[in-house]
Amino acid sequence: MNRPIRTYIAAFKSGISTLMEYRIDFLTNSTLSLLIHALVQIILWESVFTSKGQGAIQGYTADSMYIYICFVSLCTILTRSGRIERGVGDEIRNGDLNKYLLKPLSHLGFSGAMVAAEKVGTLLFALIIFPFFVFFTTYHIQIAGTIWGMLILLTAIICKFFISMAISYLAFWYEETWTFHIILDISMVFLSGAMLPLSMLPAWILPISNLLPFQYFGYIPGALASGTISISHAPFYLIMSILWCLIFWMITKSIWFLGMRKYGAFGG
Repeated sequence: MNRPIRTYIAAFKSGISTLMEYRIDFLTNSTLSLLIHALVQIILWESVFTSKGQGAIQGYTADSMYIYICFVSLCTILTRSGRIERGVGDEIRNGDLNKYLLKPLSHLGFSGAMVAAEKVGTLLFALIIFPFFVFFTTYHIQIAGTIWGMLILLTAIICKFFISMAISYLAFWYEETWTFHIILDISMVFLSGAMLPLSMLPAWILPISNLLPFQYFGYIPGALASGTISISHAPFYLIMSILWCLIFWMITKSIWFLGMRKYGAFGG
């Protein structure tokens, strides 16, 4: 095993150790956020279906909506930006980036290993809680759709990481990138299906959503798991989500290379 790979594995282990060291903070920011997001949505939709009586809303029954909510809540927690991505801007401004430039490793790869540790920790805790939500429904979760949904979710996590890093790398030119992260988070709330399925949004929003990768961050995986999207479309969605990963990987690398031409390596 060559040295860079060992370094990334060590970074991943370091990230796991950090989670265990600050486990209360981690549980609050990840697991508790998942519980609150899912419970609020379930209570809201319970009221909607109760007031409507029997029947489906835009193809969703009460139980299939609960499955969708649980899966999208998991997607939301796993695809949101963490402290690693948001902290890159400070590293650039303070000169802490120097320590990466003096070593034979990729800053993007090292950051990815640290982020992977956060995501694995979040997923393990989430998978302990997730079955309890599903248990309270009479709807049979779509196993094949869930598998496809998890594959697409994996690509969504990678794609969102590249997007967040691309934004943070703008710190080579801008004093503060926090606003860009906020704009991204707000856009994701509406265009990822985190608030409600995209099929329920006004028709004029759908063409915009189809031109962006956000639907793969929640709506597509959730709809596949709940059975409201035909599984026959799953391979196409997976290919498209992989293409989005490649696109934003190239964009992120391009911003990094351009930033390196400007970076003065002061401080640190």
